[in-house]
Amino acid sequence: MRWVAFRKRAVTTRVGEAQLTRAYWHCPACGTGCAPDDELWDLPPGNTSWGVRDGASLLGALLPSFAKIAYLLETLTLFQVSARSTETWTEAVGTVYAPPVLAPDDPGPAPDLVIIEADAGMTLWRTDNAWHEEKVFAAWCREHGVDQPLRYAVAQGPWADQEALLYDLARRVGVRQAPEVLCLADGASAIWRLFTRCFPDAFQLLDWYHLMTHLGLVAAAHPDGAAWLAVQQEALRFRGPRETLLALKALHQRGATPELREQAGACLIYMWHHRRRMDYPEARRRGYPIGSGRMESGVKQVVQARAKQAGMRWNPLHMHLILRARCAALSGDWALACAQTKAATKPAPLLLPRAASTTERPSRHPTAEPPAPRALRLGTMRQMGQAVKKAFGF
Repeated sequence: MRWVAFRKRAVTTRVGEAQLTRAYWHCPACGTGCAPDDELWDLPPGNTSWGVRDGASLLGALLPSFAKIAYLLETLTLFQVSARSTETWTEAVGTVYAPPVLAPDDPGPAPDLVIIEADAGMTLWRTDNAWHEEKVFAAWCREHGVDQPLRYAVAQGPWADQEALLYDLARRVGVRQAPEVLCLADGASAIWRLFTRCFPDAFQLLDWYHLMTHLGLVAAAHPDGAAWLAVQQEALRFRGPRETLLALKALHQRGATPELREQAGACLIYMWHHRRRMDYPEARRRGYPIGSGRMESGVKQVVQARAKQAGMRWNPLHMHLILRARCAALSGDWALACAQTKAATKPAPLLLPRAASTTERPSRHPTAEPPAPRALRLGTMRQMGQAVKKAFGF
């Protein structure tokens, strides 16, 4: 590799545009070139600094439009970053972001209570113009009576394939050392099968508001719907599901209208399937939340606020990378995600000539290349014989 010239490079930083002059080297063998000072100065590829990339990708993860992000950056910071660049940088963060996984022998934190929830948000895919689920997992803990912030993870594919992702997320908030673990979700059977495999000893609780939705359909068909629903709510909250199951059975058998009997039968099947997850009196005694309001809010924040805006249709992989970057921001891991992106983007170290070291800076004027060595001329056979005799002492 030989030195070619000093070259200038304009770099957009958070405080404005900087003009840099550094030595440029070229390898005649492979035809590539490099500027070693770019690595010494910690500059990424392109014409922007890491600070600008990190800030633009954070906006790309949080705001719903890359075009609006480019407009805001130009208006508020007075430097231009294209919408395409912001999209590329945000996807790069989502590609390399990996939440820290505790070592097998690391028990993790020891909170008082760990709460694990799961749900899904529907997104429109461009590949088939149909709606698909984006799985969202949330885990949080309670320490000394104070609920800590949530940590999120997203996934695509069947619920049964997300066991490792869910367990690693739960370990980060202390599921191995917590004396109490609560699994809270709606009535999706696939979610409960996943919870049972990952946390067989956890306290399982059906979301109160999903249950009230099913009971509300029965109350809408009941002649005294409001009063009947109030009685069932009090029974469930203080005495468990037995009284409500019996009341639904009676309405299913002797309801006044066919609609009432049909709605009561459907709700009876739903409650019977989840009867062991409706111990609301015990949950209230332990101070557990009985509603998945934080999870519902999490789905809106992670998926709907970013990927379910008007007119949005997504490539599934592209959307998943954006949502992974969003999870990093909402889970408090943005600095970690940016560090991982930076480490993945850095090129391999270069083997440079001595002139590129800090002790020997290249001159601004390239020196002439040394002449190529001349080929060995052996001459006549007699001269060759004399040379051999002299070499071997003959």
